[in-house]
Amino acid sequence: MPNLYTRERGAGKPLLFIHGFPMHQGVWSDFGNRFVNTYKVITIDLPGFGKSSILPSPFSLDQVADQLIQFLVGQEIINSAVIGHSLGGYVALEMIKQRPDLFSAIGLFHSTAYADSAEKKESRTKVIEFVEKNGALAFASNFVSPLFAHPGHKDIDTVREIASQSSKDAVIGYTRAMRDRPDLTKTLKTFEKPTLFLAGDKDPGIPVEAILEQAAISQRPEIHILPGVAHMGMFEKPEEAATKIVGFLSKI
Repeated sequence: MPNLYTRERGAGKPLLFIHGFPMHQGVWSDFGNRFVNTYKVITIDLPGFGKSSILPSPFSLDQVADQLIQFLVGQEIINSAVIGHSLGGYVALEMIKQRPDLFSAIGLFHSTAYADSAEKKESRTKVIEFVEKNGALAFASNFVSPLFAHPGHKDIDTVREIASQSSKDAVIGYTRAMRDRPDLTKTLKTFEKPTLFLAGDKDPGIPVEAILEQAAISQRPEIHILPGVAHMGMFEKPEEAATKIVGFLSKI
């Protein structure tokens, strides 16, 4: 059994939330409570973040996904919906690619099936070089604020505190894994179950046009664009984001 730190709340059909980079499941602490009356909410620290042990370096996102699948199989959690935020969406797609039979639906929350562009790959490489020289804390301190549409948002400090707990090895390892991940649009095309695209119209990293392109090739897409939101919808507009997810799940 992989050494993963998880939390379960509520009762009902399983609903798995996977956090983004460089965070841990604490980003779902308040947001997840909006679902506990109807679902068994499962949150998890990805390997190397929070209280979960890191994989041997170098590791890939399909290896991360395999760890989560081992957990689900070991706990006999089947037919779950999975909502992945940013990096969590990349991992969720890898899980769908490996074991689509385990899932009832997938939600890409500020995430994409596209691989990094050449420009983005270069940016990731610069992050690795920066963290190697200056450490993870220096990176995390400056990384969080641009994820929000409004630089004075009240939850920036909360997210910054979560991100600041990330280790140098985890930040470098996942930056490398994200940079080198493959394009997974084929997984979107072949997944026969409902697929949610939940995005922000102010997200500089994932433009709305890219979301519409991916939804067009999905078999059962549902699209919601959150106005005035950048990359942290669970904090920027939690009620609206939760309502969209609940509506999506109710149709499964």
